[in-house]
Amino acid sequence: MAASANPKYLRQLDGLRALSVAAVAWSHWRLCWTLDPSKFPGAEFGVETFFVISGFLITGILLDNRSELSRQTILKQFYLRRFLRIFPVYYATILIGLLLGVTGLRESWGWHVTYLSNAFFYQHGWVGSLSHFWSLAVEEQFYFFWPLLMLFLPARSLRPAILTAMLLAPFYAMAMNASIRGNPTASVLMPSCMSALGMGALIAWSARNGVAMRPFKQWLLCLGLAGVAVWRGCGCLATFNPLNRLAEDCVLGWLVFSAAEGFGGVTGALLAWSPMNYLGKISYGLYIFHNFAAPAWQAVMDGLGNPAWLAKIYNVPAGRVAMFIIGTIGVASLSWFCFEKPINNLKRKFPYPDCCQSTSP
Repeated sequence: MAASANPKYLRQLDGLRALSVAAVAWSHWRLCWTLDPSKFPGAEFGVETFFVISGFLITGILLDNRSELSRQTILKQFYLRRFLRIFPVYYATILIGLLLGVTGLRESWGWHVTYLSNAFFYQHGWVGSLSHFWSLAVEEQFYFFWPLLMLFLPARSLRPAILTAMLLAPFYAMAMNASIRGNPTASVLMPSCMSALGMGALIAWSARNGVAMRPFKQWLLCLGLAGVAVWRGCGCLATFNPLNRLAEDCVLGWLVFSAAEGFGGVTGALLAWSPMNYLGKISYGLYIFHNFAAPAWQAVMDGLGNPAWLAKIYNVPAGRVAMFIIGTIGVASLSWFCFEKPINNLKRKFPYPDCCQSTSP
């Protein structure tokens, strides 16, 4: 597949989204497990994979449309399409959360509605079921400023801009970490995440500018694995270490572009499997709703008078996780078919000249 210009549906990327949201849920539902969750990292790799995918797809869309019509028109279309896909279910979730009295939301709602959740958590620390909003804020901040660079910078400046954003990310994170000593939440600030978002952007740029992608992918994988091995050998993984994050993003860059091209064998079959693709399609809703599963189920049980049969299931870790999975997929599916999809279909009124909407997250 010529990933540089092929606007077709990239089926395996949806499978990768499904695995990523599963990894995040694994981490956030860790209290359900008897295993030590620290031995099975989930949220970090899941979110970083989402960032690489976003950087890859969004940058590809912008680069494919740089020369079409006016760039101001492309910018308007981009923002309108992002608005239709992202805002409705996000703001509906915040509104419902306020009405239901979700812990911490009434005190911090202003930060969330302005997509500054990551700045709030950096200053004030994590707030229970709202903690995953930080990555949604990062994505929206990226969507706001990145099109301005990719559409209006001279073509010769695009790769230097991408590389600069990537390579400065670890040093920005370390500087912000030092500003509030021992505060690892510096990693949730948007410039700190440009190692992953920029990695996706670099792959998209390279695939469109004559770079030999097979050796490029191999270099990414080798450099990433070598970097992780070095940091692990130095015993640095237990401390705040953004340079290790950059190494991991190299590996994830290889993974994302390989999925965009299409894995073969068992890996390709798994990522292209219809149930995986469905979960990838509704992954935005899964991500938004999954962290509310525990308080939501507790509220349901309280409302039913805590029936013994349901409490018996809930008190077993595997049963509790099954309830969380069923509830999250059920709510996300309902949201997709009854709310998100009808609104998302309005994007056809704002097409790109070289329309890549089937690959857009």
